[in-house]
Amino acid sequence: MNLFGMQLDLFGNNSDAPAEPAKPNVPSSVSRNGLVHFKYNTQLKKSIRCKGGVMFGHPEVILPAYMKDAEFAEARELAAEWAEHAVRKKTAKNKAAIKDLVSRFWTLVEQILADRGEESLSSKGRLPPIKPQGKYHNLNDVLAAINSTYFEDKLTCRITWSNRVGGLSFHSVRKDPVTGEEFHLISISKGYDAANCPEYAVAGVVYHECLHIAIPVEVKNGRRVVHGRNFRARERQYIYYDEWIKWHNQVLPLNIRKMRRHAEL
Repeated sequence: MNLFGMQLDLFGNNSDAPAEPAKPNVPSSVSRNGLVHFKYNTQLKKSIRCKGGVMFGHPEVILPAYMKDAEFAEARELAAEWAEHAVRKKTAKNKAAIKDLVSRFWTLVEQILADRGEESLSSKGRLPPIKPQGKYHNLNDVLAAINSTYFEDKLTCRITWSNRVGGLSFHSVRKDPVTGEEFHLISISKGYDAANCPEYAVAGVVYHECLHIAIPVEVKNGRRVVHGRNFRARERQYIYYDEWIKWHNQVLPLNIRKMRRHAEL
């Protein structure tokens, strides 16, 4: 079913998509600048260590054995940067850098594990990985179609299925673990990832959350206006607005109740 006419075939396969370039062969024994060496320990899983002054004053990083794989190349670079800071004098600025690098490192590791279909490390305080592929719907496909149809492909954000059980979809700002730059993240309720959820309903909630990025919150008379007149007018431009709202109000609450009982959606 093509929800958006001839403009974009949302749910078809694009056979003309260019092949991904081959990834460079990155050595797993040393950082890209050749200054920090890596060693691997089969006993480690949720922690990393460093030893100072091993190679001309530069540290050596001990990582869990699974991080030797090529997918963890960027994570190893973050670990190397962390180790360089960890062996320096503990100034306030350096402590802040260490904290930031540790957070970005484990966020990236969690994302790589999720992309490989492996279990999360389940450590408290860490951001959950981004998972756009659901059981019934792929949010990346839906977001691409919404962005093309309603925002001229100018909206910059990422999307994931939410880990929350409460049923609300929302948008937040995260930091990219590799670049350190902030980005908008849309999180969609898993109540939409169900066999009884039509594609127009998923697209409706994605469009709604995209509008929150495109139309910033207004402040009028000291009050924050989230869903102002302009927002509501733009929201009604969604071609299946009435059908989405009906499904959202009548079916989503039933799916949320099933989720809380851990029943199949």
